[in-house]
Amino acid sequence: MRISNSWSASEMCQRRAEGSHWRRHSSAPCGGYLRQHRHQAASFPSFFQPSHLQCESYQQSRFASFFCRRAADPVSGETLSSGTKTILCDISGEARDGEIMAVMGASGSGKSTLIDALANRMAKGSVKGSVKLNGEELESRLLKVISAYVMQDDLLFPMLTVEETLMFAAEFRLPRTLSKSKKKLRVQALIDQLGLRNATKTVIGDEGHRGVSGGERRRVSIGIDIIHDPILLFLDEPTSGLDSTSAYMVVKVLQRIAQSGSIVIMSIHQPSYRIMGLLDRMIFLSRGKTVYSGPPSNLPFFFSDFGHPIPDSENRTEFALDLIRELEGSPGGTKSLVEFNKSWQALERDDQINSPAANGSNLSLKEAISASISRGKLVSGATPSNGSTSMIPTFTNPSWFEFAVLSKRSFTNTRRMPELSACDWPQ
Repeated sequence: MRISNSWSASEMCQRRAEGSHWRRHSSAPCGGYLRQHRHQAASFPSFFQPSHLQCESYQQSRFASFFCRRAADPVSGETLSSGTKTILCDISGEARDGEIMAVMGASGSGKSTLIDALANRMAKGSVKGSVKLNGEELESRLLKVISAYVMQDDLLFPMLTVEETLMFAAEFRLPRTLSKSKKKLRVQALIDQLGLRNATKTVIGDEGHRGVSGGERRRVSIGIDIIHDPILLFLDEPTSGLDSTSAYMVVKVLQRIAQSGSIVIMSIHQPSYRIMGLLDRMIFLSRGKTVYSGPPSNLPFFFSDFGHPIPDSENRTEFALDLIRELEGSPGGTKSLVEFNKSWQALERDDQINSPAANGSNLSLKEAISASISRGKLVSGATPSNGSTSMIPTFTNPSWFEFAVLSKRSFTNTRRMPELSACDWPQ
């Protein structure tokens, strides 16, 4: 995947960033690794040089995601001369299919903003640039088709059972040309994947009606958005408001989803030690900037080289977040950690350049999506033979059909409300 952001002269002068050129090479069937080659103008320090970001992704048989976005909006971050503020600055990372990428940081660090930017859910005009996968620009239309976004809050109909909720989602999201028996099979397979078999016939419930637990509600919310088996899955703090056991179960479900061939990118506030063991890659943010990017296993080495070794008795993420908060309150802020992360990543790239796994082949976006469809991803009626990006419809069903499904769902929920039990509803 390639991502490139082109800026006008005025925008370039507003941002202090070094010109960068990333290249990701395949080292295994499930993905590759990241390299960055820096090009610096001799007359400028690298951090003053106007930037042009370009990212390339190479892989053999798996669909990959690599991202880098910036945004300027008067919300948070560094104030610019024009009166706007930078909320995300020079953030880069790598997410492979079969793995979970976690975006972490303190409140206000830009976690949710980054997830929204990657999922193309930012307000028009607040984000500039382009996102490219495997060298081809990813249009918003196609991103909507191959991805799913799970919000932080659960918005479910309380009087529908778990099975009914997922079945209505299947009717709405899957092609109407797909037989009802196949839709039921997809729902049953998803129930097992989500670990909801024992709650199949239980109503969702709400504050006034007893139903499933909070963790089960969250898994149902995830199930609604992945009923079509998307290639990319974005989640905004899926463990928020859950106890440690429920949060672990949710991330365990996300691990199974990733292992089925999806790319999972989520924001998370402060994972427990058990959840840490389920994460494959992580990015730590501080005020919209990257202070660490890599696998969890490298955290002890990273902070040890930075001069703050992690004690064996402490949770790695808690230590990292506490240190980041401490630095944010210091006069110099996290600038030293941001610069150290750049140096650390440069050393990592030097090691990777000498790796024998540096050679790899690339797939076009069409080939990558077709390969994912051939492995059973993206239940949209497409097949490996017609898996072209142009053959994937933007909307699976016509509007009148969607209206009928939504009306039936609303009517079913309403007629079961105890407050309306005195009414003589048809059965």
